[in-house]
Amino acid sequence: MKQVYLAGVLLAVISGMAQGAVSLSGTRLIFDGRYNEATIEVSNRSDAEALIQAWLDAPRRDDQPGDGRAADLPFALTPHLVRLPAKGKQTLRLLYEGVGMPRDRESMLHLYVLEIPRRSTAAQQLSIAIRQRINVFYRPAGLPGDPAEAAQTLLWQRAPSADATLTVRNPTPYHVSLQNLRINGIEVADHRLLAPFSDASLALPVLGPEGTVPDTLSFKAMTDYGGQRDYCAPFQDAQPFNVPLHTSDSHSLIGKC
Repeated sequence: MKQVYLAGVLLAVISGMAQGAVSLSGTRLIFDGRYNEATIEVSNRSDAEALIQAWLDAPRRDDQPGDGRAADLPFALTPHLVRLPAKGKQTLRLLYEGVGMPRDRESMLHLYVLEIPRRSTAAQQLSIAIRQRINVFYRPAGLPGDPAEAAQTLLWQRAPSADATLTVRNPTPYHVSLQNLRINGIEVADHRLLAPFSDASLALPVLGPEGTVPDTLSFKAMTDYGGQRDYCAPFQDAQPFNVPLHTSDSHSLIGKC
């Protein structure tokens, strides 16, 4: 039987059957525009040598990866192809040409790392090429505001009852990654990435008996370092409102959170 290679896009189906030996040092990468490069470390956890291929690509609407070749972007990624010794590490360097990206907002790229399996001589051997993808945020120098405060700067508003939607506007130049978005404890979305200066709409869930209105909005927001912070606030009828960071102090002021 011929050795079979499965594309990384299929791994979601069989993720419980295989684990890659290669890991990245972060779940996202912030490229600070004050510097000429950003780095991320790749580690080989196995006792055997590993071959990896890495490339950058622009986000695609169909969420499909590029073909592994360098995209037409003003960045260089090095090394592109590398052998990692057993238990070894390698630093990937991302360099920016200095021109070509917007200066008034963050831009998002995708970094792909493909772990290429060794060819096996064993019969009926299944080899899986495992592809990882993380978001890279290029953050130009001098952007106004604090990215750590972006989530609580979002402007939320419930539409009139005849239109059961919740709108959100991101007035900041930063991407805001939301998770576990809930209204009255009912999940509305498990993940939503809000681009700079963008608007989005979410359908309100069925909250219970007719006439029940949204009381509280809560979500988690990702930090630059991949952590999560909790946010919660009561609705303000149909008026626009912000959702502050949820702390032990705010809990005493907002009991429903």
